[in-house]
This record gives sequence, C-alpha cells and structure tokens, in this order.
Amino acid sequence: MNSPTSFSGLPRSGREEVLNWSRAYYARRASYYDLLAQRIGRDRETPRELEFLEFAFQTHATRKVREVLGIACGGGRHLVGLAQRGYRCTGRDLTPERIEAAKGRAARTRVSVNLEVGEATKVDYHEAFDAVLGLYILFLLPDDDAVKRCLNGVRKSLRSGGVFVCNIYNPFTLGKTWVVDAMRNRDSVEEQKAPGIRITEVQRTHDYDPVRGVVWVDETTVVEAHDGRHVFRDKGRARLLTYWDVEHYLKSAGFDEIECYPDWKVKRVKKPKAEQLVFVVRR
Repeated sequence: MNSPTSFSGLPRSGREEVLNWSRAYYARRASYYDLLAQRIGRDRETPRELEFLEFAFQTHATRKVREVLGIACGGGRHLVGLAQRGYRCTGRDLTPERIEAAKGRAARTRVSVNLEVGEATKVDYHEAFDAVLGLYILFLLPDDDAVKRCLNGVRKSLRSGGVFVCNIYNPFTLGKTWVVDAMRNRDSVEEQKAPGIRITEVQRTHDYDPVRGVVWVDETTVVEAHDGRHVFRDKGRARLLTYWDVEHYLKSAGFDEIECYPDWKVKRVKKPKAEQLVFVVRR
C-alpha cells in the first residue's frame, strides 16, 4: 500500500488544509448542484429524511420543537423543507456559495430561513434552539478535537429537552466498499441529470489508513450545463467513524440519551445492514 504522505495535494489531518479543500470543492460545484436541484424535482431522499426528523422531534424531544439550527447546512434542502412545515430555521455553512444556493432555494419556495457563513466547529449560541441538525458532517471533520468542539457547541446551543440529530456512513458497509475499491483499483460512478444539466461523479479510493480509519478519494466531477462542459478534479478525505466512535464523542460532550437508527428508518429492524447510522440525542 502506498503511504498517504506520498500524495501531494491530499488534505491531511491539519484543520486549515481540510477547511480549504472543503471550501474549494463546494464553491466550484454549488451553483450546478443548485441548478440540478431546481430541475430534478422531488428527490427520494429528502422527503424520507424530513419525515424522520419530525419523528425524532416528536419522539425524543421533551419540549416543543419550533426553532431548528442546521450546521453545515449545504444547499439548505433539510432546513427549507422544515421551514415549509412551519419550523423557524437557521442554517450555517463553511462555503459562501452554498449559503447563496440555500438562500435561492428558500426564496423559490417562499419561506424564510436565517442563513450565515460559519464553521461547524464554531457554533456559538446559548440555548437558542429546540433542535440542531449535524447531517453529513462529522466524518468530514479533520480530527477528534474538531468533532469535540463541534459537539460542545451543539450542546450549548440546545435548550433543555431539545434534540440533536447527526449521521455517519456505516464503515462496515460503505467503508468496506471504499477499501475494496482501493484494492481493486476500481471506480465508483454516479450520474444525475435533469433538463439542461448532467452531473457525473467518478470516485476512486486513492489510499486508506486501516489504523486511523481514514480514506483518501480522487473525485472527478463532469458537469454538462448551459455554459458548457466543466471538469473538476479534487482529492478528498473522510474518516471511517464507527457507532462506538460517535457514541464516545456524544457522551464526552455531555449527551447521555442516545438512540441510533439505520438508514433513516423509524422502526427497528433486526441485524440492520445499514449504509447510514442516524443518531438522535437529547440534551
């Protein structure tokens, strides 16, 4: 296996390097994914995830959930969806271009969402929210310290009886696929299209560290849109966090009411072969 240090340009565990990679990655793609979202219509994932979030609010919170914060909110699909259901939502994201996309989504659906640029590790509210969402973010944070700072900020931002919802990809399903792809030098290809736009993502696992549970991925995104054909190439990094990792982080932040659900399913299943693990915790 090649040493991870042999690949120039890969985001290492250094905080600024990972942040800079994340900003650049999403800044170049944000407008195209926003255009795709406008033209593709209703996707399958968002309605299911919104139903789960309302289930979590109603089942696990011991207070009425009215005000919701989304950290790393991206293009705002969850917050705008919740705002349409009557929640007062605030979102923050590292990338200004994604915040602009979220503002556009909110305007198109005629809802009000407070949106601001900010890091997930610098959440600084004081018991201002009944629920906080940290979706698709924990495994992208560079190290344990970043995760701890993120979760400490989340807990401080929650009112007593409020809930935090976060998720990870299951390292024993998707993570296993990444490792097998690396060993076989195999690409993963996903295509999304709508009238006037096609986005093709090609991922290849560049390397992995089986001790630290880190994978490095080469990602090529090909965009065919109204302004021509664009090819974006980046090298990404993700941590293969386990259930026990996340439970430890949550308990260290002071959460003790922890529930975990497979793949956004509200009903328990025996021996779930989940691609995602969704955690719901109460303050």
